[in-house]
Amino acid sequence: MYTLSLHEACHEQLERIGSKALQLAKLTGHNIRIPGGFIVTSDALDRFLTDNGLQPDESMTDLETRFIHAAVPPEIRHEVVAAFEQLQSQEKQVAVAVRSSSSAEDLEEASFAGQYETILNVTDLPHLLESLKRCWASLFSARVRGYARQKNVDVHASSLPMGVLVQQMVQADVSGVIFSMNPVTKDRGEMIINASYGLGEAIVSGLVTPDTYYIGKTDRSIRKELGLKEMKIVAAAKETVEQETTEEEQNRFCLTDPQIGELAEETQKIEAFFGMPVDIEFAVKDSRVYILQARPITA
Repeated sequence: MYTLSLHEACHEQLERIGSKALQLAKLTGHNIRIPGGFIVTSDALDRFLTDNGLQPDESMTDLETRFIHAAVPPEIRHEVVAAFEQLQSQEKQVAVAVRSSSSAEDLEEASFAGQYETILNVTDLPHLLESLKRCWASLFSARVRGYARQKNVDVHASSLPMGVLVQQMVQADVSGVIFSMNPVTKDRGEMIINASYGLGEAIVSGLVTPDTYYIGKTDRSIRKELGLKEMKIVAAAKETVEQETTEEEQNRFCLTDPQIGELAEETQKIEAFFGMPVDIEFAVKDSRVYILQARPITA
């Protein structure tokens, strides 16, 4: 079995589905709004490499091109098609985000979070299969290899198994990240929210100066710092495009106080579930809050 739905993956092994997918799967069924999706397991990558005779190494300069032109084995393709069609049947037209989910993303000594590929606004099967292979290829990219060398970590499909999370994409009005403790002062009594317009890649990639909100856990006091919010990333016909924000958008805070309160409540709920400080990615669409990623704070 090469795929499984997000809600049935909470007891899966980390090595089969990766950290990102496992943490989200654990939260399903706990009254937290998480977009639905499915996971392509690490077994699929192993099979893909074997069937195509791919042995990625330092000398493979055209690695991504080889991955893109290699065939997805029929058994894997069949399962991915079925899972994608089931996801589409739940909505009239669904776009998905395709995210790498490696078992190495939350290591104590080396967090690989952000090192791998993410493809947003994938709307058809050919694009989905291409995105799947791009995620797999990113495990062996020069960027990942360089980071792994710095941390003395071996890069190989068997030592860093990778799942891929395919999840309904929220066409966010506002998105951002939350730390359930202040990462600078280490104050566990204070949460921090960074937020801006559009999809969250603008923030996690460091492309914008977001609004920042400091929330006291005990008294729910809110202190705000207005960010420039220079641009936003939005869905295009395929994947995404950058747009300049308007002067009006730049000069007002992108989150309302009720939204900040709801995000703070969700954050404390997730922190209590994991029993330690957490790092969360969220999206807001039509005033509804969605949790896209959640993980304990490590490296």
